[in-house]
Amino acid sequence: MKTKQSIGVNALVEHLLRSGDLEHEFIGSHHAHDGIRAHQKIQKLRPDNYLPEVSISHMIETESMELIISGRIDGLFSDTEGVTIEEIKTTTRPLDQIISTENPLHWGQLKTYGYLCAIENDLEHIGTRLTYYQIETGEVRELRQTFSMATLKRFFQDLVNRYLKWAEAISKLNRTRDESILCLEFPFKTYRSGQRRMAEGVYRAIKNNRQLIIQAATGIGKTIGVIFPATKAMVDGFTEKIFYLTARSTGKAAAETALGALRKKGLKIKSITLTAKDKICFRPQSACSGNECEYAKGFYDRLGSGLEEIFQQDDFTRGAVERNAMKYRLCPFEYSLELALWTDCIICDYNYAFDPRVSLKRFFQVQTNRYTFMIDEAHNLVERSRAMYSSEIRKQALLDTRRLLRHDLPTVYKDMTRVNSWLIKARKNVRPPEMSLWKKKLRMTFTPC
Repeated sequence: MKTKQSIGVNALVEHLLRSGDLEHEFIGSHHAHDGIRAHQKIQKLRPDNYLPEVSISHMIETESMELIISGRIDGLFSDTEGVTIEEIKTTTRPLDQIISTENPLHWGQLKTYGYLCAIENDLEHIGTRLTYYQIETGEVRELRQTFSMATLKRFFQDLVNRYLKWAEAISKLNRTRDESILCLEFPFKTYRSGQRRMAEGVYRAIKNNRQLIIQAATGIGKTIGVIFPATKAMVDGFTEKIFYLTARSTGKAAAETALGALRKKGLKIKSITLTAKDKICFRPQSACSGNECEYAKGFYDRLGSGLEEIFQQDDFTRGAVERNAMKYRLCPFEYSLELALWTDCIICDYNYAFDPRVSLKRFFQVQTNRYTFMIDEAHNLVERSRAMYSSEIRKQALLDTRRLLRHDLPTVYKDMTRVNSWLIKARKNVRPPEMSLWKKKLRMTFTPC
């Protein structure tokens, strides 16, 4: 039986075409929202026959696997010159700096989309447009190229042929995983009271793509009671990846312990525990740039070796990630995010799934995957979500920064003084927080899971 794999266009291109240093273009939550609005603004300015957000996929079949490559084209339209697809990129950097050299990732994505679109619509040629939008100035630059089907086919086949070696290795691991799950038994002699019913409910919920809220007494064994049926659902094709989301370190430890118990029974599954960047970083005082950090310099040139070695084991704990990252001189946080792409179970904090500023966008940008979210102590998510979707300004931080700039940057110092004056006025108009009626009702009726 052939195994199935799926990968997004962006992930495929990034896996193969990235090289050199790890670089971060800082885009805060405000700019992230601006980026979304910029996409929408550009799309609305296009002709009436312009189709935004066009989903597309293509399957490649080998002797042992079915590889599905999918993604979403920012825009597609046709005119007298033929079909054109568009990729929109937002940036905070100067556009002259951006377009001075050809970006292999951006054009790689566009050419891959071009091939998928051309093969789906039986096209001999296709136009491509790479549009850059500068968030702070609103400046727009468009780069255009027309590619023949033959050119795109060569590019795509070379891309896929290079990827298939890695994909075949992952496929082999998946077959080993599936065989181990088929033989897997519950790790304890008997189920505790209510535990079997809970496990059956979890399996049915995953199978039917439904939500399930579980309220159970402490000590019943909820963690193993949900992870065990989830692995069974994985081998039956009802889920591709398990996210175990928790707000506490004890929750992460419980999930690791449950997986450890299943591994003792023969389970072969890849799992990773994600650790916050500020806790795992080797150089917390340095910027994530090859100019300042040796673990960022040449990151992508060494990443392949780091991935290949660690995949000899199954449990990517914090210690394992740090050891391998140190050996290959890789940024441990970015290394863990790369590993997460290829693991079966991800143990992490709520914010990696729900916080729009730090969520794992590489997983959630394409909505064609079947993921299972297991939310430990879900009642905590209410308060956490308020923090995720709220903003705050701390006046003291502004004053501390202003004091440092008084002599070196007097103009900025004066501007920050005006901001401080505005904050003083604004504070007078802010009411002290009161517990509203709906909050009181929520606290009385909501029960922990």
